[in-house]
Amino acid sequence: MDGKNLIVITTDQQRYDSLGCNGGYWMHTPYLDRIARAGARFERAYCPNPVCTPSRVSIMTGLMPSRHGSYNIGTRVFSTEHFLSTRLRREGYCCHHIGKAHFYPWDVSSPENCGVFPEEGLKDFAGFETAEISIGHSDWGVNGHYERWLEEKGIRKGRHMPQLQVERLFEKDAYGTGDWGMPVSCHSGAWILERSEKFLRERRRDRPFYLNLGFQDPHHPLALPCGHPRLAPESIPPSRGGYDSRLEHQEELANGRILDGRFAGPLGIAGNQNTSWVDYIYEQKQVVKSYYYSMVELFDRQMGQLLELLDRYQVSEDTMLVITSDHGDMLFDHGMGEKGPLAYEEVVKVPLLLCFPGRIKPGVVKEVVSLTDIVPTVLDYLEMGSQPVCDGLSLRPLLEGKKWDREGVRIEFKEEKDAVRYKCFVTREWKLTEYMGEAYGELYHLREDPGEQRNLYFEEACLPVKYELLRMMTEEAEKREFCAERPCRC
Repeated sequence: MDGKNLIVITTDQQRYDSLGCNGGYWMHTPYLDRIARAGARFERAYCPNPVCTPSRVSIMTGLMPSRHGSYNIGTRVFSTEHFLSTRLRREGYCCHHIGKAHFYPWDVSSPENCGVFPEEGLKDFAGFETAEISIGHSDWGVNGHYERWLEEKGIRKGRHMPQLQVERLFEKDAYGTGDWGMPVSCHSGAWILERSEKFLRERRRDRPFYLNLGFQDPHHPLALPCGHPRLAPESIPPSRGGYDSRLEHQEELANGRILDGRFAGPLGIAGNQNTSWVDYIYEQKQVVKSYYYSMVELFDRQMGQLLELLDRYQVSEDTMLVITSDHGDMLFDHGMGEKGPLAYEEVVKVPLLLCFPGRIKPGVVKEVVSLTDIVPTVLDYLEMGSQPVCDGLSLRPLLEGKKWDREGVRIEFKEEKDAVRYKCFVTREWKLTEYMGEAYGELYHLREDPGEQRNLYFEEACLPVKYELLRMMTEEAEKREFCAERPCRC
């Protein structure tokens, strides 16, 4: 069983440019950069959905949200039968989850809202044998097994506890930026590392393992724990441009409103409701961004500690490591903040690193890939035999320099049946977004317009491109459809 372990690490709301190796020249991420140099770093990895739950379920299943059932936060996945954890557990793997999962709704009855968090962990959680979970983020994410751990350290919930207090910097700030009284040593990332060490120390040596780690940062609120330095605001480049003036819905979003006649209903997702992003002055934007990127640097430090653990327990050479994020963050680019529903690069393009010593050759991948590719890729490298039916493709042929049969990847968003809905298709050069039930869309030539400033959707000269992209998107979806066996044609 040696040589077939797996660790999948998912951050929350982390932009592509938040790594030094991904062009973030203002960032200090030596450990993530080291992992990138040792394995495959993807320049064009896209999430299948720009909000948490559907994207996370897609990472676990290799399926698009329209197929696994969880199309938005608060919606429930049809089944965990297709989860990577379920598949590997059937193959004899010891499967354990630590940290944020968000595979299920938080505000209804679900395995993540059970109210009871036994010391030994939840049993049979989302295909995992055991799970230790935390829910939420920063100061309002002190709960679950993470809360139990803090209580052991003398930190209990209550207004009197200084470690739970956050000194907010701005009166009006959807990001909730501020200085947190929580020491770095008690941060949720520190808890994940301590529990990971316990898992590695006590694991059964006669079974391979799958360890799934869900880090909560850099999702808002941007509460930076005490003891961790903050990037200088002036070191961070200013936000990029606005948007094509013909895109009326984005002007409305920037002002924190959607008119009743737009998208046949109100917008109510991802903080982009009643949030006037245009009110943020330049200085405030830079401070907010400095806290965001500082939280990424904290995550990098935690990755350095994880690498030390893998060396200590002598599993570094025998473990496949996957690091990604569920989606990005607008962070004031295009005059917007936070995440969905838009399909701009800042919120749909994410970091993706794959490292497997002796099996994955170090290098940079420029092809367009999807996070739905993670499951078939992992199963391919772990030699699990026949591949499951899913929307993703194994990246192994691409990484080994073989023929790569894909024209582009899909992204989809559905708030509710009567609100914002779109399907997006991204190729090497182009991005097309079709808003379902609407007379307009978006088309960008990414090679010439990487900042997505000029919408070519209605340009007559680009109509052939638009129709070809529509054909490609439809064909790509049809390729991945499930086909049931039929015994006869009677």
